Amino acid sequence: MCGISGIIRYKNIQLTEQDIESVLNMTSQMVRRGPDDEGLWHDKQSVLGFRRLSILDLKPTGHQPMNSHDGRFVMVFNGELYNFRELRALLEKRGVNFRSTGDAEVALYALAEWGPDALESFNGMYGLAFYDTLEKNLLLARDHAGIKPLYYAQSSQGLVFASQYNQVIQHPWASNLSVSQEALSLYLRFGWIPEPYALLDNTHLLEAGTWLKIDREGNFSRGRFYDFPKYQKPTLFGEEAVDALDEALDHAVRRHLISDVPVGVFLSGGIDSPLVALKARKISGQRLPAFTIGVEDDNNMDESQDAAEYAGEIDLDFHLRMIRSGSVLDLLEDVVDASTEPTADFSMFPALMVSKFASESLKVVLTGDGGDEPFWGYTGRFIPMMEQAPYFNLPLPARYGAIAARKILGVGFATREILYPSIGRLFQKKQTIMPEVDLFSLFPEIDNLPEELDLFDYHGTDLDETAQFIRWNEYTMHLQRVLIKADRASMHCSLETRLPLLDKEVLAVAAQTDWCTCLDLNKRLGKIPLRKVLSRHVKHQTHNKKGFTIPMHQWLQGPLQGLLQEKVIHRRDLLGQPVNRGYLSNVNERLLEGDRSMAWGLWLLLSLVLWEETHGKSQRN
Repeated sequence: MCGISGIIRYKNIQLTEQDIESVLNMTSQMVRRGPDDEGLWHDKQSVLGFRRLSILDLKPTGHQPMNSHDGRFVMVFNGELYNFRELRALLEKRGVNFRSTGDAEVALYALAEWGPDALESFNGMYGLAFYDTLEKNLLLARDHAGIKPLYYAQSSQGLVFASQYNQVIQHPWASNLSVSQEALSLYLRFGWIPEPYALLDNTHLLEAGTWLKIDREGNFSRGRFYDFPKYQKPTLFGEEAVDALDEALDHAVRRHLISDVPVGVFLSGGIDSPLVALKARKISGQRLPAFTIGVEDDNNMDESQDAAEYAGEIDLDFHLRMIRSGSVLDLLEDVVDASTEPTADFSMFPALMVSKFASESLKVVLTGDGGDEPFWGYTGRFIPMMEQAPYFNLPLPARYGAIAARKILGVGFATREILYPSIGRLFQKKQTIMPEVDLFSLFPEIDNLPEELDLFDYHGTDLDETAQFIRWNEYTMHLQRVLIKADRASMHCSLETRLPLLDKEVLAVAAQTDWCTCLDLNKRLGKIPLRKVLSRHVKHQTHNKKGFTIPMHQWLQGPLQGLLQEKVIHRRDLLGQPVNRGYLSNVNERLLEGDRSMAWGLWLLLSLVLWEETHGKSQRN
């Protein structure tokens, strides 16, 4: 696990000493991603920088940037390639002689041998840059699920890339970039900025499962090597699907346990992380350390007792640390520092805390992130959509009639939500953090969504297709926000988190599984195959999803209220977006009067202001 950065100049313009220094500066900004080693390489057109967190091949042979034997190819690779041993065997048959025992050199020679086609065979998490010194072109790629980040910015002089967004925007080529109001409108709706967009003009987050090639003239070519299906005819049902998942998880966890340093697990009181921990305990044969965060101030959010019961039954070395309201201001600075691009997911607090906790003794942990999205786990969003899907077959007058009948008779599931233009647009509302009436009242000049954004372009009503659209949207949209939080929190603590539930083999089983096998509308229960695999091995199981979370409404009412007043409530604009100050004060008053639903929206605004002060334009000038 590492961090990468670099530049490529266009049109054979030779590098300057300032160019090399700029990459050294970018590399120094990500010491937390790689405290164990650093490296720099350049020719006359490109510079590659690297920081290393040593997990595999701890010897100097794992040093990066890494060159091929003949010197033609050079690469920086951030992440893990879990099937590197199988790929290594194939390459050795083709005559490749390896110097190292790790995965990075396997990725280097696979790309040298097969070009971008090699990416289809990679099963792992990564952001990489692969440079051809003969052709003078640069290949950037990001893993199939988007677990590892890779940002870039375009300028007339060349392209700059890095693992962290703050590195990119503090490069001299990005010094004059303005806030994209289109991208800002995405953040204000969703609490983060979906790929391929980024906050400043001409900056981008490389899309998951894609590659980008830049030649010496500055011409771009693109390709996609992985796409989770929007619709796929199911072939796995019932217990057959459970068996397939059980086997795939065995394979995935075994791959994810490969390490030259000790491995632990994160453990919540839910389903996903206990299942991963169970498999890891069984496969490793070791009593692995398990790390849990509890919430002292709110019993409704604390799940440490459930986690402790799982740890006892699975036989894990259980470690618990409590999070308290009194510590929020101490945590806040680290949360803002770790959030290197705008993100409003306040589960960053417990994610950062549990990462710190684990990093005191380990470099690698397995987590349960990624189980909800492929297996219909978010029932609070999924099930209402499924129940209302049939009403979208009706003409608008009939929908009004269905709403009236529900009010009179108290039957059915029709609400005013069925008046939305489509299920896709209704699901957009479900993903919008702040209620739409508040959003448009606060920001009367907010931009529309980008025309190219097609995440919510769904007009079908068939139940099967709708179920798969929702699942695809969660994988493509919501999961990316979760992964941003997980990566930034863990890497801020120099900790590698591995996600077996997003292994390609597990995702292939998910894509083939019928939604009825995963989702019980009557019991309002999701990810049933995961629950069944877990129940084969442990008696304890929870049904109410909590995850590592915090009482943000209490924090904003209490220890963070002064900061909220100082930084947000009296602002006239937010990064150039005019704010209705009177309405903003009204939203805060509603929070103080006990409306917990206001917490997400107010934290969204506070976190953006704090990001701008720490990482934004003031830091670039």
